[in-house]
Amino acid sequence: MAKLSPPYIDKDCKSTGERMIFDMLKKDSFTEDWIVLHSLNLSQHTKRLYGEIDFLLLIPNAGVFVMEVKGGDVRCKNGEWEFIDRHGNVNRNKSPFNQARDAMFSLQAEVKKEFGAKHRFNKIQLGFLVAFPQVNFDKNSVEYEQWQIFDKTNYNSNHETFFKNLIQQFTEKHKTQLWFSPTESLPSRQDLEELCHFLRGDFMRVRSAKERLAEFDSQVKTYTEEQFGVLESIELNERSLVQGSAGTGKTMIAIESAIRAAAEGKKVFLTCYNRIIGEWMQKQLEGWSNITVSSLHSYLFELTKGFDYDKTQENKQDFYSKYLPNLMKEFFKIGVKGKFDKLIIDEGQDLIREEYLGLFDSMLTNGLANGNWEIYGDFERQAIFAQLSKSEMLDLLKTFGHHSKHLLRINCRNTKEIGEETSLISGFEKPPFLLEYLEGLPVAYHFYRDEAHQKQILNEQLKKVADEGLPLNEMVILSPKKLENSCVKSLPDYSIKEIKTANEVSATQKYFGFATVQSYKGMEGNYILITDIEDLSSEVAKSLLYVGMSRARYGLILLISEAIQRQYCEILQNKLR
Repeated sequence: MAKLSPPYIDKDCKSTGERMIFDMLKKDSFTEDWIVLHSLNLSQHTKRLYGEIDFLLLIPNAGVFVMEVKGGDVRCKNGEWEFIDRHGNVNRNKSPFNQARDAMFSLQAEVKKEFGAKHRFNKIQLGFLVAFPQVNFDKNSVEYEQWQIFDKTNYNSNHETFFKNLIQQFTEKHKTQLWFSPTESLPSRQDLEELCHFLRGDFMRVRSAKERLAEFDSQVKTYTEEQFGVLESIELNERSLVQGSAGTGKTMIAIESAIRAAAEGKKVFLTCYNRIIGEWMQKQLEGWSNITVSSLHSYLFELTKGFDYDKTQENKQDFYSKYLPNLMKEFFKIGVKGKFDKLIIDEGQDLIREEYLGLFDSMLTNGLANGNWEIYGDFERQAIFAQLSKSEMLDLLKTFGHHSKHLLRINCRNTKEIGEETSLISGFEKPPFLLEYLEGLPVAYHFYRDEAHQKQILNEQLKKVADEGLPLNEMVILSPKKLENSCVKSLPDYSIKEIKTANEVSATQKYFGFATVQSYKGMEGNYILITDIEDLSSEVAKSLLYVGMSRARYGLILLISEAIQRQYCEILQNKLR
């Protein structure tokens, strides 16, 4: 297969013909040493130095060839070209042969400008062709030779025979010309690699990493809005339990539900387990005075201020899990604190336990049995802090009254690549992916020998992000280990800061953020890099990997110990069975 750059087509490429040619070049074995640049990942409004080049074929010992592709039906009448898509829409344009020829000359001029008039690259053989992979095209014209046409007949025949003839015909045509040199006009692979380094800029630079993320964000927001359909069901029920795996939009729906309730004049309490996500939700809802937003532990601790209680309890292990919930429950019962009209709990899998439910019952108007509440959670995959099993939690919740149940199935955070790899590595059943047509980056796996080697790999990956010109907050480093025990500690070339609050993440930060997988649960990042992976087989490790990997929206990098590379290979083998 050819070396295609980029190695994928953007989802917005609507041309079946272009996709057919892309797949052909990708799969044909005779193109193995070719380099193919294509612009199918560029938006239609992009200005390119070399005109509208669909494919640029850099072929060792042959030359550089511009390939124009026209899908659908084609008509040429009185010199006017018409292209008809599968919907019957007609597009009138100039001759595709003139397009390809003009692009070839533009390319020639830019090479001369870049390398100088006397450089050997000016002698490289250039040619052009037009592909009509969906129709048979046998019209004759002075514009082109028949051997420059790759039509449906050629597509369904031996591709190698066509291209061998194309190269031979151009070489025969050019070899008698003064500029032609048998050694310099038929470039080596090394020459083409060097030329490609220059040419790739025009095909790739137009969509920088930052621009790709902007496009990705706009798509994700559109898809997330579809998840709000579940709100229609929730609004018909006073009490609802919403289950869904990572990335299914639970937090977004919880926020939207809080806003809708507050808009009706209700006093709302929106809470969660994770402190960082609690602070993030606070920022999203700053303008709503009748919505109280906080992680539960932070809220309970704030409530104690001004109250006299047994301070010796603070050092005990169950201070937050038992002492404070029971203490505050009594405060709400006797009316020291006013009750809420609606209770919304995110990360429910970490908060359904007897003490917390007793507290929630006391702080909600009409209690859990008759009040207005919603609980959102992933009771199988993200219950890393849970003390009860899924069935035990759901049975306990039933004791507080009847509630409706809702299930979110569609992942609206991760790309298909990240979603599938997360499911594979963590061993969980994957949900259906609404984002399967959003192209993301392949998940990158790097295996390290020891601590020093892992630091080296980490440094290289951070350099790539910095060199892309991305804001440093786009990359978050996660580890199952605390910072002081992680390979991230004392990294010489880059500043690393532990993320302890949501306010520590900003587009202007001068450091890479670090967090433990556990503390970052519920949050997300465009790029996630997970370090210190030393176990792939235990249930605890699988749960942590699921949580960590599913934080990534666009790019995911894993640093795995070579000591468990065999475990990784076994996982891959199971996938192929």
